[in-house]
Amino acid sequence: MKPKVLLDPHGRQMATIFADEDMQRLHQVAEVLWARDEPMPAAEIERIRNDISYIVTGYWRHGDIATFPGLRAVLEVSGGFPSPHDLDYATCFARGIRVLSCAPAFGPAVAEMGLGLAIACARQIAWTDAAFRSGEPNWSHTAFTTEIGDTFTLYGKQVGFIGFGGLARALRPLLAPFHCPIQVYDPWLTDTYLRRQGVSPVDLETLLATSRITFVLAVPSASNRALLTREKLALIPSDAVFVLLSRSHVVDFDVLTEVLARGAFRAGIDVFPEEPLPRHHPIRRVRHAVLSSHRAGAISEALLAIGRLVVDDLEALCNGLPPQQMQVAQPEYIRLRG
Repeated sequence: MKPKVLLDPHGRQMATIFADEDMQRLHQVAEVLWARDEPMPAAEIERIRNDISYIVTGYWRHGDIATFPGLRAVLEVSGGFPSPHDLDYATCFARGIRVLSCAPAFGPAVAEMGLGLAIACARQIAWTDAAFRSGEPNWSHTAFTTEIGDTFTLYGKQVGFIGFGGLARALRPLLAPFHCPIQVYDPWLTDTYLRRQGVSPVDLETLLATSRITFVLAVPSASNRALLTREKLALIPSDAVFVLLSRSHVVDFDVLTEVLARGAFRAGIDVFPEEPLPRHHPIRRVRHAVLSSHRAGAISEALLAIGRLVVDDLEALCNGLPPQQMQVAQPEYIRLRG
C-alpha cells in the first residue's frame, strides 16, 4: 500500500510549484490527498489524521502534531521552517518526524539577484539610467564621479558575508570570476569549518569596516533581530556597497533608511520590514539605494524548483531513504531561531 501524502500547500498555487512531470512522479510513489490551492478544512483533516504519513504545507496550521500517529515528515513550501510557536519541534525530534524546508529552491535565484544588485550599485547602473533619461550630462568622457561617488568593479574587492548558509553558498561561486576574497561573520559556524570552505572568519565589526561589498544573507533568528544597529552601520565605509537579501529583520531598517538618505554608503535592497511597502515610506526617496520589491526569488524557475525538491525528497522517503534536497531542521537551529 502506498503511503498517504497530504498535499495542502495553501499560500502557494499548485500550478506554480508543481510541474506535471513532478506530480506524475509523486502519484507513482504515494497516494496524494487533497492537492488543492485552498486550505483543507479542519473536518477533512480530522477524518484522515490517522492515515497520513507526510504533510506538504505552506505553513503549519494542522494543530497538535502528536495527533498524527503515523506522521513521518513535514515538508514546507513557503521558504522557511514553520514557527516554533506553531509547530511542536520537541515532539518532532522525539518521534523522528523530519521537518524539511524548501529554502534551497530559492538559493540560486536570490544569489543571482544579489550579484546583480551589487554590480548595479558598484557601477551605478540605476543612477546612470535615471540621469540619461532626464538629460543629465553623465557621458563617460565628461564625468567619472557623480553625487553617488565613484564607480568601481567587483574584481578583487573585499567581500563580506553576514551569514554562511545555503544562500551564501549559492552566491560564492557567482563571485569566483571576480576573484574576491570573502570574509564571513556567522556565529552559528565554527572558524575551522569556515576556513575549510575557503573563506575567512571575522567578527562583525571587522567585516563591516573592511568590506567593499557586504551581503546580508543571515536567516532570521531571535538572536539577530536588528543586529545591524546604528553603531554597526556607522562602520560601513562611504565608498562601500551594502546588499540586503535575506530579511530586513537583521537590520534596524529605520536607521538604514536614515543613513542612506544622507548618503553614508550605497545599498541594494530586496526585502523590507513591511510588504507591500507603504507608498509614503522614505526609503522610496533615497537616491543612494537600488530597490527591488522582494523579487529575488519570485520567478517561475525558482517556484517550480520547490515542487521538484519536494517530490525528490518524498520519493526518497517513500522508498525508505533519507531526504537529500530540502533543508532539514536541526534542534540547535530551532533553539537559536527562537
